[in-house]
This record gives sequence, C-alpha cells and structure tokens, in this order.
Amino acid sequence: MQNNFDSLDNLELRVQKSSVVQQRAGLVAVYMYKQFMEFHQATINTNDMFLKILENLAEVLEYLKQSLNIRNVPVQNVTATVDSAKTLAIVNILWHNISFTSRFNISPKAFAQKNGQPMFCGRIFAINGDFTKLIKEDDDLEKQMDTLLANEIASLYVPAEKNQGTIMTIRHKDNQELFISQLDAPREFLLKVIEIVCAGGEFHKQNTKKTGFLF
Repeated sequence: MQNNFDSLDNLELRVQKSSVVQQRAGLVAVYMYKQFMEFHQATINTNDMFLKILENLAEVLEYLKQSLNIRNVPVQNVTATVDSAKTLAIVNILWHNISFTSRFNISPKAFAQKNGQPMFCGRIFAINGDFTKLIKEDDDLEKQMDTLLANEIASLYVPAEKNQGTIMTIRHKDNQELFISQLDAPREFLLKVIEIVCAGGEFHKQNTKKTGFLF
C-alpha cells in the first residue's frame, strides 16, 4: 500500500512539473510569436522603403547630371547599379562611391531608444565605398557586419507600424537620431547621405616619419 502512495505522490509531482514546463514554454512561444510578427511586418516595410529609395535615387542622379552638365563637368561616372533582388544599390558620383543595402535583416532586432521602449525594426545601411569590394561573400555574418559598421555613413531604422516614424542615425555625429516620417524618409535619407559624402573632402596623406636629413 505504501508503494502505491509513493507512486501517486510521484505522479502528482510529475504532473505539476509538466504543468510548469508547459506554462513557461507557452509564455516563451507567445513572446517569440510577437517578435516574429513584428519582424515580418518590419521586413515588409523595410523592403518597401528600399524600393522607394531606389525610385528617388534615379531622380536625384538625373538632377545631378543636369546640374553638372550645365557646369561642363563630365557625368559619365554618375551612375547607380542595383542587384536583381533590389536589396543593394551601388552609387557612383564622380570620385565618390556609396552603397545602400537592406540585406542584413535576417532576425528580429530592436533599436534602443533613449526616451522610450526598444523598437523592433528593419535597418537600411548607407556605407562609404563599393559594397562588392568591401564585403567578402565567404566571410561569416559577424565579420561582414563589422565591415559594414566600420564603413557606415548612416542607417535608417524602419518600424513594423506604417504610422510610426523612422529613425535615422548619422555616424559622424555620434549616431545622432533624426526622426522622419515614413512618407519623407526615402528622399530625406538618400539626400542626407549624398550631402554628407559629396560635401565632404579628404586631406592628402602625409608621411610623419623623420627622414634623417638635416637642413
């Protein structure tokens, strides 16, 4: 009889443990489902945003060509190349190369806002240089991301909600946050990046090592 009581106690304990496991696993599943749905919608919005950036890009380059032509500046190297999946655009403006990409939205990620809840969103990178020369396909994802961040000009964060504003960060301004409506974001992000790159300049490099000559 005692053995039967022990068996009943063990059975009750197993049922309790199973119930706890089921409850806690269910909570995890609910949270992950919420993340998945936000990630899915943010990815759709980010892809749509990138297509709108491409539409604006064609118009901006055409105006640049017209303006440079008037000033007798050759415009053969004012071009844009877009990949077949429309996730990468490489822009040439005279001696400048800029790349825009939405390729790295492969898992749910949040943008940590200073005065609010983290925002799950997609991200569009603008990087200084030719993406195909900077990013090696055989590198792992972490190394590719390190290269992106090392050459980042700015990023555009696109939320899941259509009525929520986007956030643009600018690297050389300590990732200053600019809030832009989704309607204006494709044009403003594109123009801001081009202004940052083309309105800047580079200094000639100097060799700082002493030569040993005496004058």
